[in-house]
Amino acid sequence: MRCHLVYDVPMTGRLARVRRKSYLQLQKLGLPVCWFGRRGNPDTSWWPTRSPYENTKHLFEGLSQHAPTLLYCLDEHVSCKFSGEDIFLGHPVFPFRPGRRGVTELSIAQSPRPRVVALVSPLHCDTDIKTNHINRSYLDGINELIDRVDILFAIMGRYWWDRWPNSPFAHWIPKMVRLDMAVETSLFPRVKNRFNPPGKRGYLYIGRNGPMKGTRFLGELLSSLGDYRRGWIGVGQDIPGITRISHDRDLTPDFMAEIAETYDFFVSAAAADPNPTTILESMAWGFPVICTPQSGYYETSYRKNIYRDDLGRSVQVLRQLQFADEGTLMRMADEARMVVEREYTWDRFVGTVCAGLGLKRPRAGD
Repeated sequence: MRCHLVYDVPMTGRLARVRRKSYLQLQKLGLPVCWFGRRGNPDTSWWPTRSPYENTKHLFEGLSQHAPTLLYCLDEHVSCKFSGEDIFLGHPVFPFRPGRRGVTELSIAQSPRPRVVALVSPLHCDTDIKTNHINRSYLDGINELIDRVDILFAIMGRYWWDRWPNSPFAHWIPKMVRLDMAVETSLFPRVKNRFNPPGKRGYLYIGRNGPMKGTRFLGELLSSLGDYRRGWIGVGQDIPGITRISHDRDLTPDFMAEIAETYDFFVSAAAADPNPTTILESMAWGFPVICTPQSGYYETSYRKNIYRDDLGRSVQVLRQLQFADEGTLMRMADEARMVVEREYTWDRFVGTVCAGLGLKRPRAGD
């Protein structure tokens, strides 16, 4: 038995991009080359510690505990060679375009069929969102594969899971297993240990500027608050009303400790985001999280919701936290850190996948 994992693999630098492009051309000619090294033993030591590469690394390590595992980058022009006892776990090609095929699409109809065929992907069911990320075309592409699939591991928050029965893809539900994202909290130490005085607290956003992230509403919301510090870190065009702190960069503990001196809350105004890791990272760092339900997360004692269809109500939520006593904010931060350490772990993420694939947890000493 072997496991075949199809997920994203990082590359850095111009030479790596040129090498990858040339290898993909060779694959189109039928040569089974691999641009990132050895499929059965990839060097992950230098990989960025962020999604989706953390997903790839932890899934590869977890599957390798059960059987020899081969790794494929999702947009390669190769297909897996199966035996009847193999297990296949594939992410659809991304970004999706009609007619585009990667390893998952090329392999899923191969004969002989592996013992288990599974897909894994972040998912939401907003079919109206205009984005080159998860959209109606991407979901339709998965729908074309679903009849050949035994299991679909759906990375999404409970908000989207609760809405799936009323989506055009409700017929997937018997095959779906919901996955929460995970973070390695040792890489995201607590940096927010005190809060600025009421009236002096700042609001922070980390992520892309794009429709699914709801950044237009975010700019309107934070601008409506008044003269409070508001900043963001990420790529894309400037967000009106929000100061860009930095473009995309490594969010090291030292850098985030500096950010924590000025900013007090993490805000996500997402319109359609399955389960953003930045929310979990912010919980680990100690920033109280304020997010839309469409970010995947409901309100709890340690997390507050804002509402895309009610600007006034959302402004009120942010103002209440602006003037909340520090003890309340510290309790939110403490509980959030505890929850992310206990519930949003890679052990749980990988364990859920392995259990769904029928792989028993290895015994101690094996």
